[in-house]
Amino acid sequence: MKPKSAFFLLFAGSLLLPLAGHAHEPGGESQTPSLTADTAAASVCADDCNVPALDLTEPLPELAASYVTSRAVEADSHSHDHPPAGEAEWRFFRENDRVDLENLGALTGERWQRDGRTQFFFKVFHEDRRSIEYRMDDLKMIDAALSWQQHTLLIDPQVLQGLALQEAGWRDGYPYRRYSGMAGGEKLDVLWRVDLKLPVVLERERAGYRERTVLKAVHPLADSPWPRPDQSGYEVIDFADIGDRERDPFVMRIQAQLPGVSAHRH
Repeated sequence: MKPKSAFFLLFAGSLLLPLAGHAHEPGGESQTPSLTADTAAASVCADDCNVPALDLTEPLPELAASYVTSRAVEADSHSHDHPPAGEAEWRFFRENDRVDLENLGALTGERWQRDGRTQFFFKVFHEDRRSIEYRMDDLKMIDAALSWQQHTLLIDPQVLQGLALQEAGWRDGYPYRRYSGMAGGEKLDVLWRVDLKLPVVLERERAGYRERTVLKAVHPLADSPWPRPDQSGYEVIDFADIGDRERDPFVMRIQAQLPGVSAHRH
């Protein structure tokens, strides 16, 4: 795993979304207007269409969103530097000082919290009612991305700002901007909803591997139809103590899913 990836989703991707099964389309939910690379061209407009600028410093709306990520790997690809092929549905919850991602199929989650400039990361295992807590020193040791914006935007803001603007416009009352380019040896295409400050479509491609993530539905956090699992009664294990619990059956079973386990061993 490479925690300092262009997308926060990649940090979650190699851990949160390694499913080989199939996700279902969300049903009975309030859908956002679907903007895809195929349909966006229909709403391209000139510079005077007043599409808001890309401003990543403005306050972020608190929201709950549903995404589906699909991956394709060429049969002759021998790289082990990416997650396996498959499809997975996951949810993203964003508030001022907390970000949650929930893998619906694997019953696992990831949570970032901050207290001032201090950040904490939790890898959550709902079936076991346990979580692994990473503190600032742990995150620095495993070289994890510490940009709060990267967690809240699902993409490294410097990468997004470094891509070329391809088109901008409105569809069903929502402003979008589409960017593409190369970053970290990958071809990237990002369809960005300006009002949400979130990607509607993320596409990544490199030799032998393609990944596409699509926003399926979004709601204000206060009106979310998806409750976050109550973690108040979960056992919290410090990442620093993992080395002393290597014979714990739970730790043995989940350690391959933990970022930085190899770096933690001396």
